[in-house]
Amino acid sequence: MEKTRLNEEKEDHPFTRLRSSDIRGNTSVFYNIPERPDVVVRKSFVNMDDEKAETASIHEKAEFLHHRLSEFKKIIGRLGIRMAKTDYLIGRDPERDRPVIFGVTERIEGKSLEDMTVLDKETAEKADGVYAKIIFDLFNSYKENSYFWSDPKNAQFIFGKTKEDEKPEVYLVDVDPDIIDWSSVSEDSKEHVFWNRLFILLSQIETLEEKTYEKGYRFKKSREAIDTIKGELFALP
Repeated sequence: MEKTRLNEEKEDHPFTRLRSSDIRGNTSVFYNIPERPDVVVRKSFVNMDDEKAETASIHEKAEFLHHRLSEFKKIIGRLGIRMAKTDYLIGRDPERDRPVIFGVTERIEGKSLEDMTVLDKETAEKADGVYAKIIFDLFNSYKENSYFWSDPKNAQFIFGKTKEDEKPEVYLVDVDPDIIDWSSVSEDSKEHVFWNRLFILLSQIETLEEKTYEKGYRFKKSREAIDTIKGELFALP
């Protein structure tokens, strides 16, 4: 994907709304760029502090998103998860005629894990491996007081291919990740937040298990990861 520039406001972008049938696992409004069929575009959500968001310029918001994406890529890098190429650009809202930030994501031809009605063995095993990595990273970041990805969901993963892939893989396509620094979480609520996030991960896993090709199938790697960190957590001082 060509590098987009955050410091330049474009006056025109030939965005066209995608058909609902083209949207994969997300209810946000998606657009495409006719001359760039290899990407998908949508308005980006800027979850800055409310007070800062009221006074921040469009360029400051873009820099905030770019910094958050940079931190998120570090998390995904240590996880070893495939992530669709993602960047941001400033343009004009085609519906409200005002400056807005768009998330630009590499198009993955496939279907989100949430939208899949049945997971075959290959898809189930790859999804299991992804969630096991996320579970371990949640625990490691908890111990190290570092950043963690707080909102992994099945809708954010597509089992599909880029134009370079020979076979489908599980790709992350989240352009608005929610990341939290454990050091900013109070000690009184830290353990509660951890168990809450672990429960959310388990609920995503259970949803996929119910859709697998084999009745009674379990995500072995993910469940072993949960059992392992439960034992380690209770052993912490």
